[in-house]
Amino acid sequence: MKLFKFTFQAMTTPCEVQIYDNDEIKAINCFEEIKKHTYELEKKYNFFDSKSYLNRIINNRKRNKISIDSQTYEILSLVKEISLKTRGVFDISVGTIKHCYNQNSLKDVNNCLFSLKDKMGIDSWYLKDNKLNFRFRETKLDLGGVIKEYSVDKAVSITKSYGIKSALINFGGDLFAIGCKPDNEPFCIGIKNPEDKENNLLFVNISNQALTTSANYERNKIIENVEFSHIISKEENKDEIISSTIISSSTLESGIFSTTFMINTECEIIDNMKVVLIDKKLNLHQNLVD
Repeated sequence: MKLFKFTFQAMTTPCEVQIYDNDEIKAINCFEEIKKHTYELEKKYNFFDSKSYLNRIINNRKRNKISIDSQTYEILSLVKEISLKTRGVFDISVGTIKHCYNQNSLKDVNNCLFSLKDKMGIDSWYLKDNKLNFRFRETKLDLGGVIKEYSVDKAVSITKSYGIKSALINFGGDLFAIGCKPDNEPFCIGIKNPEDKENNLLFVNISNQALTTSANYERNKIIENVEFSHIISKEENKDEIISSTIISSSTLESGIFSTTFMINTECEIIDNMKVVLIDKKLNLHQNLVD
């Protein structure tokens, strides 16, 4: 069995597809389809592109009840279902307040947040009769926390459709292992030390599972010497968790819960989900071993 490794850049992150198979043409065709589909998702749901479908149709809507295409309905249905499992801690309507953090002063940031926080939340949008409904004109959706994970799951579906039994899809650390490696060993994945990203604190083995990690050392912003995490939420993380890794059967589910546990560690762990949390003292809190 040969290893074919492909890389590309999408959604501001390096993406890698490792395929174990004897057919090089099949592996190349599979990768090209994955790349094409990923680029399409990136373009369609880019929160920062005024011409994206997300902004043209949803965020800059003229009415609060709009028709959306079947792909968007599928994505939002999945996101709503999983978000409800987090009891609304995970919230794609954070797009409503995202621009607040572009203010130059803490006063302006806080005033902006105060004026908009009641216009977001798990109940600020809903799906009914194949339409997307909003309760408030100001509510905006940001799929930045889900679309990369969704694209990994779609890449997995594409890979399986080619009859490939062993592969690793890794989009910037959001990954899914299809089957085992050719030697029947699971894929070994390192979980980074949040204080030293060049080294790993531990390794985990996965097969036919997704793994994602959220950490507060990524892309933080400082305003008047106050640091704001890139993980935006109504809630503040009162715990001292600086890294959250989730292993589950879906990359989208893992991604939503890894973000959720960065915000609130009291969230309920759903069936068959494995959790690894790292606190500021680099202590591990995990349920890898029952």
